[in-house]
Amino acid sequence: MTSYRLPRLSGTRLLKPAAVVFLFSASAWPQAAQLTTAAQVLDRYKQALGGAQAIQGVQSVTARGNMEQTGMSGKATFVYRAKPFKTLFKLTRPDGTEVTTGFDSEVSWTITSKGAEVDKDTPLDAIRRDADLQYPLHQPNYFKKLELAGVTDFEGHRCYWLHGTTNWGKDNNQFYDVTTGLLVGYRFEDDTSKATWIVLFENYMNFGGPLIATRNTNRSGDQSQTLTYESVSYEPIDDSLFELPPAVKALLK
Repeated sequence: MTSYRLPRLSGTRLLKPAAVVFLFSASAWPQAAQLTTAAQVLDRYKQALGGAQAIQGVQSVTARGNMEQTGMSGKATFVYRAKPFKTLFKLTRPDGTEVTTGFDSEVSWTITSKGAEVDKDTPLDAIRRDADLQYPLHQPNYFKKLELAGVTDFEGHRCYWLHGTTNWGKDNNQFYDVTTGLLVGYRFEDDTSKATWIVLFENYMNFGGPLIATRNTNRSGDQSQTLTYESVSYEPIDDSLFELPPAVKALLK
């Protein structure tokens, strides 16, 4: 994608597997001859996103929106800020409690009402992938293998199916619409467990840059979470925003 993967939320914890994504795209890509390799699918995808220059052009992003999930009454709101390999995500639940998670290129952390926590379970390469603003340009670098498995139906779309294994050994399936070239969704193995997640990307809109999938749904078993983007800005962000909070620094001493 150019994708900005937001952390998945469950209870008071932020779950770190490749999570909610918002991604850039251009308008529908003309129907072409059937593709025969993963490289062709990914190249067509980059073109559908607007091309390499559009992907490289985003050096910072701020997104605001709301979140609904199984077991939560009402909607939470969020603000997500990112630069290459740096992220900060703040969620405010309907009851007013807050969850903040961040990554400063080296340390992934979470702060809730119960205190601070450093993520020592998720592979660092997986966290860096989720914070890679130019992910479509680097995607094969995160995989031991990534191959075209054929054409299949996925969530009501006829898709090119890419099947891969990440560098940290997790099964990963990607589905790209045969007609548009756009990413429809993922089916993948959680980065810290054996659970399987499905992620869907819908409702593309233009916020003054490349189009963005404004509705992102994550499902695993009977659990579901949907994030909806209401605004996106590409204004510069100072690096100081991503500095570790004192409570997190204290855990690292």
